[in-house]
Amino acid sequence: MSTHRIAGVFLALLLLVTGCSDTDGVEKPDKLVEADKMAQILTQVHLAEAQVGRYTLRSTDSSTIIFKRLQTGILKKYGVDTSAYRKSYIYYSAHPDKLEAIYANVTKELQKLSNVSSASATAPSTATATRATVGSGTLQRPQ
Repeated sequence: MSTHRIAGVFLALLLLVTGCSDTDGVEKPDKLVEADKMAQILTQVHLAEAQVGRYTLRSTDSSTIIFKRLQTGILKKYGVDTSAYRKSYIYYSAHPDKLEAIYANVTKELQKLSNVSSASATAPSTATATRATVGSGTLQRPQ
């Protein structure tokens, strides 16, 4: 999936969430996940969603089970429990300016990952470069 398409999906999601949000009655949770950490978590969550989406599973139940396991691992990695994550997401959804800043970081990180992935896909591997050198009959020692 291209980064432009990913960014478009995030913007559509952001507009949907902010258009339907109501800041009245949404208090800051006691265990609010900080914005930077929330951006890191959401980046990993969206990568997990994309990963599950690439699987050719016959059942949406199977997809959901796999995604929930991946999400649990992500939250564990960042030391955040499910309740704190959900309450924080609801809080940030009720504050569009904060959620927009978080998703700006998510989009930036996904673009970086996409650029690294693209660069590594086009760069020859060390093994390929070695075979080319050996195959040409000019074996060179590393300096």
